[in-house]
Amino acid sequence: MTREGWVWFGMAVAASAWASAAAVAGTGLLIPTLVIGLCAICAVDTPARRRVIRVLEWTFSVPAWRSALIVGGALMLIQLVPVELALLMAGEVLAYVEALAVMSFIAANTRLGPWVQSIAAQSVELVNSLRPGPVWRRRQPRPQHPKSASSADPDDPAWIFA
Repeated sequence: MTREGWVWFGMAVAASAWASAAAVAGTGLLIPTLVIGLCAICAVDTPARRRVIRVLEWTFSVPAWRSALIVGGALMLIQLVPVELALLMAGEVLAYVEALAVMSFIAANTRLGPWVQSIAAQSVELVNSLRPGPVWRRRQPRPQHPKSASSADPDDPAWIFA
């Protein structure tokens, strides 16, 4: 193995330490594992090493502001991906729960409709059996007495101009 190969092998070992620390901390292992794989491939295969170095040189050969802009944009977008996915899943789950609730209400109304009607009929029979007469009579409204026309009446047209 050449000197470059040993450098890539050393980076793979460092990435393994990073992955071990990530595993102990309980965080994500995807990026350390990808770095380990890339470094191991570059340590063994010279054409792959040249390809990776060419891509890294092209990426970081542009002015620093462009690199910072690319990295900043990537960081902003990667922060939005989980939020977008969460909102998408929340909307789909909410729509599923709403449809399930509607279906269960329709099914319950269909199943329980006759049962509720029979309970209501039995309740009416029970209440009628407990009443002290055949049917309670409705109270007759009292006849209305005409209002006396007095000047103290606030609805009197004379009070409009006061």
